[in-house]
Amino acid sequence: MKPKPVPLKADRLSLTEVETSQGKVMVPYEVRRYKGSRHIKLSIGRQNHAVLSVPWRCPIAEAMEFLRSQGSWLEENLNQHPSRSSLFDYLQDNPRLYGLGHVLRLTIHTTRARPFYVYDKAAGEIEMRLRAEANKETETLALCRSFASEVIEMRTLELAAQHKLKVGRVTVRDQSSRWGSCSSRRTLSLNWRLILLRPQLQDHVILHELAHLTEMNHSQRFWDLLRSYDPRTDHHNSQLNPAAARLMPLGRLAE
Repeated sequence: MKPKPVPLKADRLSLTEVETSQGKVMVPYEVRRYKGSRHIKLSIGRQNHAVLSVPWRCPIAEAMEFLRSQGSWLEENLNQHPSRSSLFDYLQDNPRLYGLGHVLRLTIHTTRARPFYVYDKAAGEIEMRLRAEANKETETLALCRSFASEVIEMRTLELAAQHKLKVGRVTVRDQSSRWGSCSSRRTLSLNWRLILLRPQLQDHVILHELAHLTEMNHSQRFWDLLRSYDPRTDHHNSQLNPAAARLMPLGRLAE
């Protein structure tokens, strides 16, 4: 008989840092305990997260050690199992985006022409127009990524100028689990989902990557530098994991 999962209140979707060939990434995970199971098993859940199936009395530290040792497997399989969480539905329930330090009220309407968005910074509004007969999820994602490419690069260059930092290049991408990264060539790669983060938290992520232009590590000197850029670094950093668990699955279309 196949062991049946017994949910525990203490077990919930969370994030942990895992070493991969692309460096350290934040991996969403869930722990499921099974009576009668003898070994730890790893699979991918429907929200594009790691599922740790562990024996009933397995110490959580042992389970986490196993998860962190599976970087190559996670890197390959998380990318091959995109989540189908609906970005369109999320924005219907949370009608706002964030750009250039501002909160923008979002409205979504239909159009007979090609999909487009209109961004009014002064009014604090952004309007998206989707074709009535088209796939709303696909078009919403395309417009969000276009808007993100516009405002995230601008905001990054603004913050870099404030701190007298020289950036090589800024790219806006669709990372599966990381908010951003900084290369040795001074290229910052930022996740388009930053437009779903409130301004202070979005700026914190950008400043984190800007700090890597000076300190390409997570040493004490790095954290001291980041705190000089963002005095609320510790508070903001503590909010990123819960935000990632909620937002990273959005906009992952099935192939």
